[in-house]
Amino acid sequence: MQVRLVVVPYDSGNRGVRMGAGPLRLAAAADLLRAHGIGVDSALVEAPPGFRTEIGTTFALHRAVAAEVRGAIAQGAFPVVLSGNCGCAVGALAGTGPGTGIAWFDGHGDFNTPETTASGFLDGMALAVATGRCFGPLARSVPGFSPVPERDAFLVGSRDLDRGEREALTHSEVGWVTVATIRERGAPAALHAALSRTRAPRIHLHVDLDVHDPAIAPANEFAPPDGLAPEEVRDSVRAIAAARPICSASFAAYDPLMDPSGACLEAGLQLIELVAGVSGGGAIAES
Repeated sequence: MQVRLVVVPYDSGNRGVRMGAGPLRLAAAADLLRAHGIGVDSALVEAPPGFRTEIGTTFALHRAVAAEVRGAIAQGAFPVVLSGNCGCAVGALAGTGPGTGIAWFDGHGDFNTPETTASGFLDGMALAVATGRCFGPLARSVPGFSPVPERDAFLVGSRDLDRGEREALTHSEVGWVTVATIRERGAPAALHAALSRTRAPRIHLHVDLDVHDPAIAPANEFAPPDGLAPEEVRDSVRAIAAARPICSASFAAYDPLMDPSGACLEAGLQLIELVAGVSGGGAIAES
């Protein structure tokens, strides 16, 4: 098996700061994978030259990510995107092509739009972009992108949503698997309904590392309390992989400054290792 790490060291268009410092730390997963006999190469994605703006630079990065993911798949490699922001999943989805569903692990909903956001944070709209709710023309500028049907998308572990965002999610077809449901029923049973309703033959796995409980594995300054334990996240990934091929993955929102013990880094590295082990490999070519 071959893995391609696509490293995107940006946060809100800024290179190497805050969560933009995380991808290069997560790229240490390469050594773990090689120790298991998995071939690894990497691609560093850079923003185009010139003055950087949050929206323009972010979508330029999405276009570059899409090209890297598409190239990895064409070469028979499993693409793993390591990014400061969750929006990288838009580029990854474009790279895999139409027909890919998405499992979105996140402490937040990322389902705001410009009409509902209170913060104006673009990354808080990432899932809404991926499902076609906002920034349609910019999203379509990413080659290969088409919105994921809402019934083929589901949130896992989200617990901090704005009022308008929560209302939009409640009235959407996007699935929502809560921390409490996973804890009460176990990951396979908790995820069964969301996985049963999706018609997508393959899944892109997206993990914002603040899905973890910050008391155990603090990912960033925005991580809300009462999240999933690392083993609950891993169990959830296993349950998804047992039901659908995972064709690509992205990991985002890790700020090393907020993780002095390295607990969240360790959780992230273990997840990358797990995903490489359970991934669907040739699922795209076969479906």
